Amino acid sequence: MIERGRNMAHLEKEYKNLLTREQYDALKEEFKSIFTKEITQTNQYYDCHQQLENNHSALRIRLIEGQSTGEITLKIPQSDCEVIEITEELPAEQLQWWIEEDIFLLPTSIKLALEEQGIHLSNISPTATLTTHRLEGKLSPGCLLVLDKSHYSGQTDYELEMEVEDLEKGKEIFLEILNRHGIEPLQPISKIRRALRAHEKK
Repeated sequence: MIERGRNMAHLEKEYKNLLTREQYDALKEEFKSIFTKEITQTNQYYDCHQQLENNHSALRIRLIEGQSTGEITLKIPQSDCEVIEITEELPAEQLQWWIEEDIFLLPTSIKLALEEQGIHLSNISPTATLTTHRLEGKLSPGCLLVLDKSHYSGQTDYELEMEVEDLEKGKEIFLEILNRHGIEPLQPISKIRRALRAHEKK
């Protein structure tokens, strides 16, 4: 039986920076007292003739270890630091079955959002898989600090993220952390594009 999901849409404001293993370890140690959540999540990404990639968008199924629900999410960038996310929650068992059987049923909310972008997906297929070990905790009101360690196509990378309510205040805090650790500010390409590039090189 196919269950209907719970739909959510929101504008995510965030800053990101790639890290070396040493920088990741240093930040993990400095902020260990604020990290209150530790999860492992696997993202299966999808596309249709590179329409989403060409539109700088991403479509994924996300399963989080130990959780009974998963997510289908469409991400549509609005700027370097702002992304609209449209998410449909569904039972994890159902989504796992879709992945194993190479099935993808596009939720109506996501289908409509894509059509507004002029994108019509008719033959959706998997493109890349990425597993992330995530630490997160509230640094201050309206400021969530995230450390990611991601694995894809035999590669591992490290990333600092900060989800904020106020972009200007968030930028100040984010840059202060980078400066304190001697980390060069560098806007990374998205996880999906890193995973796709690694997959293409295999």
